[in-house]
Amino acid sequence: MNHGVMNGSLIYKIEDGQRLMSLNLTICDENELKHKGLSEIRRNRLIRLLLEAKEQGCLLSYKDLKLILLSSLATLKRDVNYLRGQGMEIPIKNGK
Repeated sequence: MNHGVMNGSLIYKIEDGQRLMSLNLTICDENELKHKGLSEIRRNRLIRLLLEAKEQGCLLSYKDLKLILLSSLATLKRDVNYLRGQGMEIPIKNGK
């Protein structure tokens, strides 16, 4: 058992229109330990999850992100607005 490494993934099922998809998403990555503060960690997870889903041909919604990250809708929208303000493209379903 390696206590120095923190990695975790999730198989997440999502209904995307007419089909049911399984997405393999990374929930926790050891590189996150380099970040300072919970909001920075959450924003990095948010970006990673959205990009991993997009690479697998799917977009996550705010509802999906609430379930995965255990964050409120207000917090997620604030994070998305912050990241967009930093010039990042945030691929989110029904998120304009």
